Amino acid sequence: MSNLHEILGKRIQSFRKKKGLTQLQLAEMANLSLKHLGEIERGRGNPTLESLYNLCNSLDITLKNLFDLEMEELSADDIEKRTLDILQSLSKSKKSKMLRILSILIE
Repeated sequence: MSNLHEILGKRIQSFRKKKGLTQLQLAEMANLSLKHLGEIERGRGNPTLESLYNLCNSLDITLKNLFDLEMEELSADDIEKRTLDILQSLSKSKKSKMLRILSILIE
């Protein structure tokens, strides 16, 4: 699945954990199967708009909150993983430029 699916899944998982809910509890509240919720949270599911709406209602958030990626709070591990993913996708010359930029920023 796409990166958007993964981000969406992580956001749903994060909201679920903040509410202190298990996957089973949230799946039941949102009228989803446990398997489907697990797939969504892993970024492998393709939720319908209705499923997303039910998840948001169950988590007491709006669809806008769910898709507001600018407000996403990342853990240190997530930041490191995303940074490494970006670096690994760059060419050698762009990696060199990025290293120079980072060196300047941290000095």
